[in-house]
Amino acid sequence: MPNLLKIVKTAILSLKWSNMTSENFLNRLRDKGVTVGEGTYAINPRTVQIDVSRPELISIGKHVFLHSGTVIMSHDWAGWCFVKSHNEFIPSHGKVTIGDNVWFGENVTVCKGVSIGNNCIIGTGAIVTLSIPDNSVAVGVPARVISSYEDYYERRRKEYVSECVEYAKSILASGREPEREDFFEDYPCFVDGTNYMEYDYPYSRVFSPEEFEVWKREHHKIFDGFDDFMSFVKKS
Repeated sequence: MPNLLKIVKTAILSLKWSNMTSENFLNRLRDKGVTVGEGTYAINPRTVQIDVSRPELISIGKHVFLHSGTVIMSHDWAGWCFVKSHNEFIPSHGKVTIGDNVWFGENVTVCKGVSIGNNCIIGTGAIVTLSIPDNSVAVGVPARVISSYEDYYERRRKEYVSECVEYAKSILASGREPEREDFFEDYPCFVDGTNYMEYDYPYSRVFSPEEFEVWKREHHKIFDGFDDFMSFVKKS
């Protein structure tokens, strides 16, 4: 058993230091031989486990969001049981490929031998045992595709405004007047390229400078500023 524990600890890169940054974490993966694309981000690296027993089997694309509790495995040790039942040890491993522009919810596990395509969203707690095609939203245990990426995008465009209104009403119901700062991620309702300078929001949190320029040109706000948004909330 001590040897098994040693192997398992060596095989899994589970970084425990609370001051480990995403950049440091991903560079350590690259140093060990894992392919990691640019723009990929690990939100809470000390909770992320990447199997580096065979690092060349793992490829993570560009602009991949590794949420807290992400686990990516290129092997399993279930064959350990066969030693007792059949007096045989049968190894098990397979390549894992994650495409570009993929978001993982919290506590997602990706098993050996699967691929996840480009433009995919994997829901919280999903266990990916079979490959997920491009442009898909997948959830569940085991993970299954429930929507196309484009359909989900269109649904979010329709729903986000009503969610912002609901949030504002919840603040009012608590006895407090909503403030601009409360909507640090909800600014698309009332901000676009014509008035973004009036709001000190963390636009760079999601946009690169180039992407922000496109957003300023193409995004159109629903309300004419925060005051107009709040006027609508109070009347509705």
